[in-house]
Amino acid sequence: MLHGWGVSSLSFKEVADKLSTKYRVITIDLLGFGMSDEPLEPLSLDDYVDSVYSLLSHLEIDYPILLGHSFGGRIAIKYANLYPVSSLILVSSAGIKRRSFKTKWKIYKYKLKKFFLKIFKKHKLQELYASSGSEDYKNATPVMKKTMSNIIEIDLKDEIGKLNNKVLLLWGFNDNTTPLMDGVYMNNNIKDSRLIIFYRSGHFPYLDEPDKFVKIIMNGGL
Repeated sequence: MLHGWGVSSLSFKEVADKLSTKYRVITIDLLGFGMSDEPLEPLSLDDYVDSVYSLLSHLEIDYPILLGHSFGGRIAIKYANLYPVSSLILVSSAGIKRRSFKTKWKIYKYKLKKFFLKIFKKHKLQELYASSGSEDYKNATPVMKKTMSNIIEIDLKDEIGKLNNKVLLLWGFNDNTTPLMDGVYMNNNIKDSRLIIFYRSGHFPYLDEPDKFVKIIMNGGL
């Protein structure tokens, strides 16, 4: 089970305990989260994929079922196109890069302001950095800010289209972080996929509707 950005393996505790009655469940704190050390240098998506592969190789697990939430879904998608997996469970997965005109305009204004401050008011730059970006970005250390930037710049549409595994897509209807349209896109572009919507959930269906989440997986949702 691969958690999302800004949380840790503890977020899975309730559902992991229930799923462990049927499966061998392994939850990990990805590098820079929970009890795992922060990297000394910014990481790439490939670095996270390699770290998961190293762990599973050490545990002698060859065909895992990978469950990835949000950022963890990015890792699972890339992993599945590089190494053998039994199947994937993508939960409100990130990976599709979409930028509206409004978002592009905000980025343009940010870059323009940063350029201006670098020339005329360098002492104001830290204020700009502190006030810009998502809450996850604002709360991150400099190393993890750069890591986040490295990862969200990657569009995984091509990787998604190449998936040949059985994929279960679990999505919150009210998800404002990775919107339901991303789940629909994945369902339409993955050969063997099934999309199940959680109508009372946002970005964390396994926290908002844990009983439904566990029941789907336990009852052969794969």
